[in-house]
Amino acid sequence: MDEQGVRVIRADDELTWEEVPRPEGDENPPGEEVVVFRAGDRRFSTGFWRRAPEEGAMEPPYHEIAFIIEGEVEVTEADGTVHRVGPGDVLITPNGTKATWKSLSPVKKFWAIYKE
Repeated sequence: MDEQGVRVIRADDELTWEEVPRPEGDENPPGEEVVVFRAGDRRFSTGFWRRAPEEGAMEPPYHEIAFIIEGEVEVTEADGTVHRVGPGDVLITPNGTKATWKSLSPVKKFWAIYKE
């Protein structure tokens, strides 16, 4: 994954999706992801993610920026603030965020994660 040089992923390229491990007790269909870049120290990575509609806690142990490609999501913060995001929107979730993720349809996103 620590390749040197320029790479291009075209819109019509076939991606090799891998199943994402689910938290214990999660009975939703599993999600899938493709990691397209991971820094040598493994603290920064990017990729694609997709999953059927689901609802669950969001408490990431990292900073994430996600560009929503397909689907709609409602993110409800601990204080009750609701953010509805869809195709073309960018969702910024800092480390330590406490919220609930509810996808209203199948979701596909491009993500970038940084682990401090």
